[in-house]
Order: sequence, then C-alpha cells, then structure tokens
Amino acid sequence: MPAIISHKGSPPGVLVRVLVALALWLVPAPLVNAQSTCTFALGFAALHDLIPNVVGACVDNELHDAQTGDALQQTTNGLLVWRKSDNWTAFTDGFQSWVNGPLGLQQRLNTQRFWWEANPDHLPIVPPPQPGERCHTAGLDLALDGVDAGAGNRVGTFHFTNNLDVDCTFFGYPGAQLLDAAGNPLPTNVVRAGGYFTSDPPPTLVDVPAHGAAMFRIHWEVVPVGNETTCPVSSRLAVTPPDEYVALAIPIQIQACGGGHLDMSAVLPRS
Repeated sequence: MPAIISHKGSPPGVLVRVLVALALWLVPAPLVNAQSTCTFALGFAALHDLIPNVVGACVDNELHDAQTGDALQQTTNGLLVWRKSDNWTAFTDGFQSWVNGPLGLQQRLNTQRFWWEANPDHLPIVPPPQPGERCHTAGLDLALDGVDAGAGNRVGTFHFTNNLDVDCTFFGYPGAQLLDAAGNPLPTNVVRAGGYFTSDPPPTLVDVPAHGAAMFRIHWEVVPVGNETTCPVSSRLAVTPPDEYVALAIPIQIQACGGGHLDMSAVLPRS
C-alpha cells in the first residue's frame, strides 16, 4: 500500500511539491515527449497530409531497418513504411494499407496486393486479373534457367512464370538493374535490340497460359573495357517486366564490364 503523506506541521507548499513530483514520476517519459519531439518528413509527410485522420500523429521519428533498408515510423493509428525495394510509401493500421504508388493513393487489405506490386507470397490481386491482360508484376515469378559462358562472354537465360489462373501477355523488353548485397544499385546500362542480340527479330506478342512461362536472355562481358581495371559483381538482379512499374529480384552474381553493360532480348515464348 502506498505511504500516506501527512501534511500536519509541514511547511507551506511542501505537499504541493510532493504531489507534483509524484505525478511527473508516474508519467512515462516517452508519452510526455512523443507529440512534441517527432515530425513527419518527405514521403511520410506527403502521405500524412493526404490522409491525416487515418495516419494520426507521430509517436517517434523515422527509423531504418538495417536488413531491408526500409524506413519505418510509428503513429498513433499504425505504421508508416517506405519500401526500398519499390520506392513507394504506405501506411497500415494492421488490417488494411493505403499505398501511395504509381497510380496515386490506393487502399487495399493487407492480405491483398495491387497488380503493380511485387507479390512473392502469391496473395489475391486487386482488381482480379482478366484473361489476356498484360502480364503484371503481382502475377509473376522470376527465375534463372542457366548461364552459358565462352571467350569472355556470358548469356543468361531467365523466365517469368505466370502464377495466375488466366492467361496473360508480354510485348517488348524487360528492364534490369544490378544490385549489391545491400540492395543498392550498381552501374547498369541496358541495351535493347542491339549488341549481342542485334540480329534478333523484333518483339512479338507472347501469350502465356495460366501457370505457363515466357523467357528472355541477357548478355554481358567479363573482360574490362577501356580504362576499367575491375568490374563490380552484383549480388542480385532486379528485372522489370515490359511496361510494368515494379521489378522482381533474384540472387545472381553478374560481373558486367563496360560500365554494367547488359544486352537485353525481348520476351520470347519459352521453348
């Protein structure tokens, strides 16, 4: 039981000072400072300003996840997240998310993904894909078939898998970005319809059946060019499907000389 403080015979004001001291001791320091010392910045500030009543007030300042590189900030209503992998900002209340992405602010359940998002867990896509639509990032997986080597040249064969229960289509060339072990970009110069693949026919529409696949190839050289003494080696490769916003990444060591020169083929039917 707490001690009872008697004020009999106490000097004037002592009881008041004791009560104030007890009140300050009982209030946790973070709660006293939470609203006054934290702020929203950059993308988090922009998202908060779009939906201030949904996001709520900040509880602490922005922190960074050492493993993913993502930025995180707790609010009174949930969590703000900047995803390094796709450079978009989102807020979640633990049940649903508001994502400020390439199509502006969109809302979905945490158990769903938009068609433009990476979707490694194969969650339901909103809106549901329709037969014959362009193959979107959320419905795809990326894999390496193998690398052919010879005389300083390397040619990697990759494939996209359509994870949907409906067919989808590709037309054109993927994009690519070499990444280091921390997920940071390395020098990369993607050349489409040229270099090693100059004699290839132009792109054609590739229809990929449900749970089928389509392929593409990437050529690089491992011999330094010009003033190069060494060529950086990637830890991962991020590949953006034709006309999509977000890349899919896989682990692969690519030592691309010539400033990260990559010759890219069009997407082709998988043989």
